[in-house]
Amino acid sequence: MNRMIRLACSVIASLMLLTTQALAEISVEAGTTIVGQQTSKQNNTINKDIIGSVDLAIDADIGPGTLHIYGEGSTTPTISATNVVAGSNTDAGTALDKNGEGRFQLSEIAYSFDLDALNISLGVQDLTAFADATAVSNDEGSQFLANALVNNPSIAFPDYTPSVVVSYGKEEGANVTALVANAYGLGDNSNANYGDLFRFGRDKTTGLKKGTFALGEVRIPGEVGLTLGGWLRTSEIATHLGSANKSSSYGLYANADSSLAENTLLSARFGWNSAKATDEVVTHASIAVEHAYSEDHVIALGVAWNGLSSDFRSTYANAANPLVAELYYRWQINEYVAISPDVQYWSHANNLSRNSGGSVGGSAWVYGLRLQIGASHQMAH
Repeated sequence: MNRMIRLACSVIASLMLLTTQALAEISVEAGTTIVGQQTSKQNNTINKDIIGSVDLAIDADIGPGTLHIYGEGSTTPTISATNVVAGSNTDAGTALDKNGEGRFQLSEIAYSFDLDALNISLGVQDLTAFADATAVSNDEGSQFLANALVNNPSIAFPDYTPSVVVSYGKEEGANVTALVANAYGLGDNSNANYGDLFRFGRDKTTGLKKGTFALGEVRIPGEVGLTLGGWLRTSEIATHLGSANKSSSYGLYANADSSLAENTLLSARFGWNSAKATDEVVTHASIAVEHAYSEDHVIALGVAWNGLSSDFRSTYANAANPLVAELYYRWQINEYVAISPDVQYWSHANNLSRNSGGSVGGSAWVYGLRLQIGASHQMAH
């Protein structure tokens, strides 16, 4: 086990021991997601039809707030459907070491507390839990699998990273969120280790400046709930063309949530950045609809489009803006088990046009079946 994981576990155990009298309740959630996928092109190259992940979350009421601990494990994804059609399974390879092999890792440890309508959360955190959320497309474990229908790829979110998040809002009014973080998270650092999370200079391997990531967002409730946000990332990014590194990227985004009818929800996302923010995506648009026949039966359809940077398109002659449409059906068999058949259609898969040589480009289908098993338990002190 990694030395930093052992140290973190020791700190956690000490905190819980020292605050026994203040401890009110501990909530434990555990689960596993198993996804089997095949593709309509180059399916014979896949040697791992089935890949999976495990999750363990512990929330403990300590003093005036809550200590949140989250660990996850992942199988090694190569070579699976997501290596043939990139982005077809967001759950694949979420916990990898520097060699790209699956591992179990401590992903989040954070403490949050409330001051009236103000919530403050600080620690190593997943920033997508606080921003860019929609009702229909936000969870690869139970909703869409394609990454363009999970989060907005035009936003340069870092991976699990040291951060401070402040949210203010009352139940019936607008909610405002502001956050600042290290722009290089656990999965962004070339060594994928915990020591690099707290080094704010340059990446050891690439030599690029890590910088910081800041975001502001306001959520406005209503019949059509609106989210408006902007962000800034001061990291350097190497260009495809080998020219000067890019830095100080920024972007804007907007989300909308609405109820079309009883038990039918609609979500939409839009995003734009300064073309210096990511390797590829500079504009994004998506829309998704979910209908619940009952608490246990849900069907959803989503479509997402990404606009590629001019840098990427200039480098690759066969580059083309990708579009994905995904349909899934979720059956909650019982309290602990859910199953979801899933089908995706990709136009310009892997950001490539039809005339892309040996790579999968043009149109492609991805067929999948997802099994999710989970349980939760609360222990009162």
